Amino acid sequence: MKKSSNKQLLMNKTGDEIQVALVEEGRLVELIIERPESRRSIGDIYLGRVHKVVEGLKAAFVDIGQKSDGFLHFSDVGTTNEDYRALIEDDDDDENGGGEDSDADETLHPVRSSEEPPSGTAVKSAARSGAKRNPVEEQEKTEKRQSYTQLIATKLKPNDSILVQVIKEPISSKGSRLTSDITIAGRFMVLLPFGGGQVAVSRRVIARKERSRLKKLVRSILPEGFGAIIRTVAEDQEETLLKQDLEKLLAKWTQIEEKLQDAAPPQLIFKEDTIISSVLRDSLTSDVTEIVANSAQIHKETLNYIQWAAPEMVKNVTFYQGKLPLFEGYGIAKDVESIFSRKVWLKSGGYIIIEHTEAMVVVDVNSGRYAAKREQEENSLKTNLEAAREVVRQLRLRDIGGIIVVDFIDMLDQKNAKKVYDSMKTELRNDRAKSNILPMSDFGIMQITRERIRPSLMQRMGDQCPACGGSGVVQARFTTINQIERWLRKYALQHPMKFQQLDLYVSPTVVEPLQNSDMKTELKWFLQHMLFVQVKPDESLRSDDFRFYSRKNNKDITAEYGDI
Repeated sequence: MKKSSNKQLLMNKTGDEIQVALVEEGRLVELIIERPESRRSIGDIYLGRVHKVVEGLKAAFVDIGQKSDGFLHFSDVGTTNEDYRALIEDDDDDENGGGEDSDADETLHPVRSSEEPPSGTAVKSAARSGAKRNPVEEQEKTEKRQSYTQLIATKLKPNDSILVQVIKEPISSKGSRLTSDITIAGRFMVLLPFGGGQVAVSRRVIARKERSRLKKLVRSILPEGFGAIIRTVAEDQEETLLKQDLEKLLAKWTQIEEKLQDAAPPQLIFKEDTIISSVLRDSLTSDVTEIVANSAQIHKETLNYIQWAAPEMVKNVTFYQGKLPLFEGYGIAKDVESIFSRKVWLKSGGYIIIEHTEAMVVVDVNSGRYAAKREQEENSLKTNLEAAREVVRQLRLRDIGGIIVVDFIDMLDQKNAKKVYDSMKTELRNDRAKSNILPMSDFGIMQITRERIRPSLMQRMGDQCPACGGSGVVQARFTTINQIERWLRKYALQHPMKFQQLDLYVSPTVVEPLQNSDMKTELKWFLQHMLFVQVKPDESLRSDDFRFYSRKNNKDITAEYGDI
């Protein structure tokens, strides 16, 4: 398949699993996967029940019917008008390029939390104004926030019902992140049911005349009390399409209101669009030249959506009937498989290593065989520049969020370090997830934070290794044997009766060194402890685990008579 410099959307259905791939310049850059047991929940609206309020955390835990309670920070409670005023600007501010970019459904919610970095809004506003901090004003703001926190703490009570929306999916043992500032995303705008008449335009709509037209148009059709954020794709669109989009959003809100009449918490009130509609809504731009589906149902759903949203792009939609599987036919099957690989090769011969830890993701850049071909500084710069592009691609592809630390190859010239930093910033502009990046340190370390709204693709597609427990390292067999012998010594001291009969179950990998020792292990243990021990393999056990059973009553005595 010939590579293209434009974008392609490939929609692959295999059994009950749907995979949507975004391809740029012939390479996979984003992969969205949905399975029946792990459907996306971002944007879902629930009627929840407050379980408990923890003023020290400035948060409430809300039961929404999931395994773990959702986390609702006080900054996301009842702050609709205040937060949306921070997100949007009135007509008087158009000359400063007002409005907030809301091109992705993940960035629609104003989150103000002490445990996360602030959203870009406040930072951008301060940067545009160039205003210096006033200590008196800062003190007043701090007091106001404290007063507000106390007010929210008194408002929220256990067992209260509250309408909330998911803004971050459950990750590990943490529940969903919630907000009570409800938004409903459409193709051309985002409806703010409690927006108080405020209207914003995406910052990417640059032309002042067009910004003014869109604001006036949406204000003229928006019902009283509602607000809206106009998205980038609304630029130059006809009034009819904007009206149709708004009507669909208002119809959804009416359904929500009707369902609330007889709802009892915890209950799902509104489910976000299907994965196909969501992807088309957020990824369908003018530079998408091909949309391919291998399922007749998905092909029909795609056509119906595009015939309404972008009729001129209907010609770009095709139904795949090739002999090879869809991803193989378009040459991205290897990219999908590479998601589970620690090592990612660079074209120059260098490579990067991606390691996941509990607190962060660490990326190590290595020059590989490329190192000897050029002068060290020039070689390091070229490898680092190539690595910067690949790191961002892998972040998008694997949907890695949180703290990312990149260890680049050391460079002596600070100008070269600046080039790598600028390259990384340029690449991150193509990423729909919000991110912050710090310049490279003297040690060649670059720190990045990337918005994390769901578990990474590796976490969603993979299961934890039963042998290593997710650590990537398996305990040495002889360490396990030493633990077994310590157990036997403890058991013999605590149970002085001789000639007891025990069965020892261990992993087959541990049985081998026990059988190949100079003296038969079972005989050695009998001479040492006067115990009859029979070793038996058990494939269900890990190499660092073992189980002792009393042959008399077939009872597991491992924990009873000693530490594992």
